[in-house]
Amino acid sequence: MNNSYTNNPLIIAGIIIFIVGLITFIFGKKFVLLRLYFGDKSMFSQLFWGVIFMLIGFGLLFISGVFS
Repeated sequence: MNNSYTNNPLIIAGIIIFIVGLITFIFGKKFVLLRLYFGDKSMFSQLFWGVIFMLIGFGLLFISGVFS
């Protein structure tokens, strides 16, 4: 597939979802809004959801053919 990132919405969505997951995974403990959104006292659910979002974003990037 010879698609640029501007012509393939899967690439854009994959990058955005991956970055959201990365921010949730790395900075979840420091951002109060994320802690309020997840409503937990520990970081385990933030780590879990960060990994889930990163895997979804990575999957979208893989499906769109970025790595081929």
